[in-house]
Amino acid sequence: MRRHLLRSTALAAAVLACWAQVAPADSVFGIRGLGLLGRPLSARAAATGGSFGLFDAATPLNPAALGLFRLPSGWAVGVPTQRRFDDGAASTSLGSTRFPLFGFASPVGPRLVLAITVGEYLDRTWAVQTSSDTVLRDTAVTFEDEARSVGGVSDLRLGVAYRVSDRLLVGIGLHALAGSTSLSVTRTFWNPRDTAGNHTASVAFTTFTDLAVTDFTGTGLSVGGQIRVSGKLAVSGMARVNSRLKAASTAGATVRVAMPYEIAGGVAFSPAAGISLSASAGLQTWSRAADGLEAAGQPRSRDVRSVSVGGEVDLLRLGGRAVPVRLGYRWRQLPFPLDGAALGEHALGGGFGLSFAGGRATVDLGFEVGDRAAGVVHERFTTGYVGVIVRP
Repeated sequence: MRRHLLRSTALAAAVLACWAQVAPADSVFGIRGLGLLGRPLSARAAATGGSFGLFDAATPLNPAALGLFRLPSGWAVGVPTQRRFDDGAASTSLGSTRFPLFGFASPVGPRLVLAITVGEYLDRTWAVQTSSDTVLRDTAVTFEDEARSVGGVSDLRLGVAYRVSDRLLVGIGLHALAGSTSLSVTRTFWNPRDTAGNHTASVAFTTFTDLAVTDFTGTGLSVGGQIRVSGKLAVSGMARVNSRLKAASTAGATVRVAMPYEIAGGVAFSPAAGISLSASAGLQTWSRAADGLEAAGQPRSRDVRSVSVGGEVDLLRLGGRAVPVRLGYRWRQLPFPLDGAALGEHALGGGFGLSFAGGRATVDLGFEVGDRAAGVVHERFTTGYVGVIVRP
């Protein structure tokens, strides 16, 4: 495992080299540390910058919010993304489509709700190509490395919510972290370029590929509450603890890295009928993973703070039903630094929701336009969200 983490670090540095090319895939920031932090939000919550996430039953952040389900419900979210990477020396376009969230919930009796969700926790899908000239056995050659990582870590949650009263919801979630990544590195040798800038494959050296698979396992526990203080104001909060994440590689090594503790809180305010505003903030103590990452040759991780604000207004009507229009902004840090520079991202989001079949089916559409950066390295992204909730 340590050997492959070290290789990932070297490849991340190579992204900054002049002759590096990022192949189309997920974010290259997923190369850092344990990957890019997932955002398993419903399309509704994502369109408000995540500010409604703690109050949204379909978003697996606050288990107490599951108490808002009054009927059996199933939901899924699809997320297509386009990115533009630029480090001042190299730039390229990236693209991917993910499905970061699935879930099903059902009331059990008049006050209890049970749910199972599968959400994205860490994303390690990326591809990088680098090229360099060298001399092997007195022969000048150019070698090209193509590294590809596919996979990540998912968060499987069994959630239980209880309606203490019409004003108070409480909940608990049992989490299992599971997943795997497949890392392959292919090296191809070429003859030096001719005067026209062309080169041919070297017959003196053979192309080879190194492949390693790493399996991840871990557990977690979350608790949450939501209280309606008045007819216009609600407050929500959650806390989560995680075990160490076990990473077992086919290379024969096994390491354990401490996962963060998490806390988050939010307020929702409805000044008038059809208008909802929300703000939330959170902290993830990713510095707990610093020692384990440093022992594996990675830079030390940092705590992650996040803030989001947003709103939802019933501006339109379709078929006699209100069509909520949403807008939001979010900012968060990222835990794995790049060459000593802290990583951060921010995004502006928006969207709307449509209801069908007498309210038994909901389609939420959203988008985000944002930027994540570390020093001179930038990745600008445009992300769409398509969420479907069915209540049979």
